[in-house]
Order: sequence, then structure tokens, then C-alpha cells
Amino acid sequence: MTPSQNGSSGFLSFNSHPPRIWLTAPSNHSPERALLDWRDEGYEASYLPYDPNDPHYLQSLKNLHQSLKLGETYAIVCYGDAASVVLKAALKPMARCCAIVAFYPPVLPSPKAKFSSQTRMQIHVAGLSQVSPPSELCEFQLYRYETCAMGFANPSAKSYSAVEANLANSRALACMRKAFKLDVELEPIVDAAHAAKYHDEIPERASMAVVTTMSQNSPHVTIVPTLEGGVGRRSLEEFYREYFVPSLVEDFNMRLVSRTIGVDRVVDEMIVSFTHSDEIDWILPGVPPTNKKVEIPIVSIIAVRGGKLVSEHMYWDNASVLLQVGLLDRSAVPNAMKSRGLKQLPVVGVEAARALVNPRQDSYSGLLRDAGLLPGANGTAKQNGH
Repeated sequence: MTPSQNGSSGFLSFNSHPPRIWLTAPSNHSPERALLDWRDEGYEASYLPYDPNDPHYLQSLKNLHQSLKLGETYAIVCYGDAASVVLKAALKPMARCCAIVAFYPPVLPSPKAKFSSQTRMQIHVAGLSQVSPPSELCEFQLYRYETCAMGFANPSAKSYSAVEANLANSRALACMRKAFKLDVELEPIVDAAHAAKYHDEIPERASMAVVTTMSQNSPHVTIVPTLEGGVGRRSLEEFYREYFVPSLVEDFNMRLVSRTIGVDRVVDEMIVSFTHSDEIDWILPGVPPTNKKVEIPIVSIIAVRGGKLVSEHMYWDNASVLLQVGLLDRSAVPNAMKSRGLKQLPVVGVEAARALVNPRQDSYSGLLRDAGLLPGANGTAKQNGH
């Protein structure tokens, strides 16, 4: 995927060369995974190895701009000891450098360090290994990952932490896009995946169409309430072909309530409705049809890297689903809680979906009223937490 440019990174608008990024780290072996990730995003990524005994490294760093054409800029992503050297060098303006993203530099700049206004600065700190000032006291952008050690963004390191690494990489990508004035359209990619899995009635064709929108690098789908989905294109092709697409009953309907588009994620808030007229393996696995009508809010978070889907996480309140199909009874309170005064389970049904699209005051706090916790409810009121 090549990002579009809403304005040149310099003063020339006709420059169409891919934005250039240099990666530098204390190793003779280039970080291939990181280089490929940046190239997939449409950047021209190159590697500058850091050797503390190399007397020419600093000069090479300061001369990175010399291969640029008129109007071009470049950015640096640096790691470990190399990051400390880059940050120190950047205290003096680095010609045509529009951004520096530094991962766990052992030596941090002073919180009040003044970098060039032409260079976006972003620093990622490993909380278990490093002491750092509070981010709000820094003149630059600083993120701290409290449970991580040095190397947490390196997939080959023992300290690698996928969750924090993905978060840090999303922040780094946001920094680069702002620095290079890039605009990337994620909606068409997500809409293509939705069209394949929700609107194509032929499971074999739909499953293959969904998988073609996905990354080759171990994409995953996690349907959180029922833990359905899978990891890898082969597993996901089978999941959509055998379980997901055949489960879409005739009146299955999905209404988009809101969509939030981030740097590499699209968050959809939806109302899904259907009649449980057949087994729906990804929502009610193993449950025979009840012919009950179900209406629930669902949140889908799709991550996109390099123009391909890398993950989807789906969330909904499964207690609400079970209540609506008759598998959950509000009055089925365990005896231990009944003896403590609990009269019904704090669960709601279709009311939740209705309130989401039509918020009205009388739709809220029903459970509080039923429990006598609101003034005027059953003649009682909760006071001072009792």
C-alpha cells in the first residue's frame, strides 16, 4: 500500500518518491521484520547499523539527507544505544529530518531538551528497565510501558511483548504519517472485508474473499464473548467457510451506529439483530434454535497494516444474548446472594440496543430502581454507600 500525500513533505508538491525512513540499531543484522513492516506501509526503509567502535557512524547519521532530492525529507527509527546517539545528535538540527522515533534509549534527553521544531520527536521507554520523567513534564512526546523491559518491540528478543509492541508501533506510525503529511484510507479495506463475510451467501466464495483482505503474517480474529475465530489465513478460511457465513440467518441485520478511524484501526459500533431460527455458531455455539428475536450492540475493532487486515476483535454482552433466547433467568440468583438481599441478576436484554440508538431518560437506571437504590424507588434510597 502506498499512502497518498495531501501535501509535500517539503515545499514541492510534485515529489512522488516514497517517504524515506532509516532504521538504526546496535546490531550488524538488520531488523528485517521492522523493515518489512515499514515497506508494507509504503515507506522506503533502509538500515544503518550502529557500532559504538565505528568512528564513521555519527558522520553517516548526519549525512543521511545527502541522498535526498530537492523537497524530500526523511525520518529515523532508532533502538537502544543507537537511539541515545541519535537523540544526542538531534539536539542540533539534523538537515531535512522530519521525525525521530526512539525505542528505549538508555540515555534519555533532559525533559526540557529543545529539538528542532521541524522534527517530530517520539520516545518509547521500557518501564521495568528505565527511569524516566513524567510525560507531561517533557517537551517531546514520551510513552512509558510500565510492564516492559528493554527490547520489548523486538520480536526476536526474550523481552518481546506483542501487546505493547503493537501499541508502540501504532504510535510510531501515527508520528510518521503526521511528519510526512500522509493520508491513508482504511475504510475501503474494512468495507471490502465486511461485504465478503456479511453479504456473500456462498460460504466458499465468501471465506476466500475475506482471507484475501488479510495479511500473510498470522492474522487473527478473536470473538471475545464465545472465543471463536482463529489464527492464520488457513484457520480463518475454514472458520468463515464452515461456521461464520453459514450461521448468518435470513433476517440477520447489521446497523452501523458509529465508526471511529484511527491510524491503523477502525472501530465500528453496531446494532446486530436476528431471529435464532438456526444454529449461530459464533454467537450461540451448540445452542439449538429457539426462534427468539435477538438485538444486541456489538463493537468490532479491525487493525490494518500495510493495506491488509491483521486482526479483528469483536465484543458484545453475551448475558444479554442468553437472556433474550431464554437461557438465562434474571430471577435465578444463587442462594448465597439471595440471603444477602439480591433479588435479580443485573442483566438487561433488548433494552440495551434500543437505548443505544434512541437514548431516553426513562430507559436508564431500571436495575437501580428495581433494587431500591434510587430515591423514591420502592420507598427506599441508597445513602452514603449503604
